[in-house]
Amino acid sequence: MTQRIRIYQQGNPAVLQYETFTLEKPARGQVSLRHEAIGVNFADTLFRDGAFKVPLPFGMGVEAAGVVEAVGPDVSNLKAGDRVGYFFAPGAYADRRVIDASALIKLPADISSEQAAGLMSKGLTAWALVKQVHALQAGETVVVHGASGGVGTLLARWAKSIGATVIATVGSAEKARIVEGWGLDTVLRSDEPELADRIKAANGGSGVDVVFDLVGRQTLDASIQALRDGADLVHVGNASGAATPDTTLLASRAIRYIQPSTPQYVNAENQNAAASEVFERFREGALGPLELSRYRLEEAALAHQAIATRKHTGSILLIP
Repeated sequence: MTQRIRIYQQGNPAVLQYETFTLEKPARGQVSLRHEAIGVNFADTLFRDGAFKVPLPFGMGVEAAGVVEAVGPDVSNLKAGDRVGYFFAPGAYADRRVIDASALIKLPADISSEQAAGLMSKGLTAWALVKQVHALQAGETVVVHGASGGVGTLLARWAKSIGATVIATVGSAEKARIVEGWGLDTVLRSDEPELADRIKAANGGSGVDVVFDLVGRQTLDASIQALRDGADLVHVGNASGAATPDTTLLASRAIRYIQPSTPQYVNAENQNAAASEVFERFREGALGPLELSRYRLEEAALAHQAIATRKHTGSILLIP
């Protein structure tokens, strides 16, 4: 039996419907893929809850890794048995699927499907942030809000490996204890009073060069206050709820405000090279050990609840 999760309306995790379906044959330029691990990302919750409007019914999930089972006409770069992953193609919450071959990245032999599904989307997002959105330089001071999450974990460690001074914020004392063991420069609680002052104090009283804000409502004002004039505010996510900055204030201080999405910076032309760099940094240990939390495919609602409560660290996987 082939299983998938779709939504027929947007809302809370209860709208995730686990259902049986018949897998079609791959058409021209497509392959059929058996998933071994499926990545769960914060963006998935936005597709589900209505923050992102999507046509219904909608196949949930954008990231997975597995094995090619069959190829359609005009597919010359892949064959049955190849191990592949992808980072942004809706319909990933399924044990099998048909997908365009152009979306797939071949996996190295030393990268497992679970590692790929835990690394691809989040690692490529981190790559885009430090290489493209803000070309991070050694000696700069950065803030990573939400440093214990999937993207934040990789981003903070990558920034430190470049030679930046990294100030990380997290949402609980338990997460702070974990992140303090990573060798970052400063770890703060995101719910502390006068957070911007604490950040500046950690930077010798000066504003920082860039803030990567994955938290949103709880931290965005502090992010602006903690930045030096002419710095970058990179608003990546809204784990605590959506927020909108005062753009007039940002303009008056020459602060560049960016709301990037990974597909803006990673595409069919550069995805293989970018993924290779992510895997190489992982092999080197620059991204740290990969923390994975696993749920069965049919437990997707529990995985979404874990994201909503911000109780997890690292990456979440669904295992078919």
